[in-house]
Amino acid sequence: MKDSTKEKIIQYFWRGLILAIAVYTVIVCISTIWDITHINIRRSKLDERIAKLESKIAADSTFVEQIQHSPEFIEAFAREQYHMQRRGETVYILEE
Repeated sequence: MKDSTKEKIIQYFWRGLILAIAVYTVIVCISTIWDITHINIRRSKLDERIAKLESKIAADSTFVEQIQHSPEFIEAFAREQYHMQRRGETVYILEE
């Protein structure tokens, strides 16, 4: 082989190698951006769920405090939830 043909082959090899590396880099970058986007979407959904659960915890904590320290609240809760009544009392249940 002549030197010029050998040099052209070497140039094509390096150009091909550089092109392959560039394509691989682009594919990896796109994949990474795709993953980051999906992770951010999932994180926002989890943040919303955390906020809902924290508000539910606050409401339940208030409920527990009332149950522990207020006999009037316990009576009202039992009457509303379990349709309890005192002796001689007539209770009418109205459905909404």
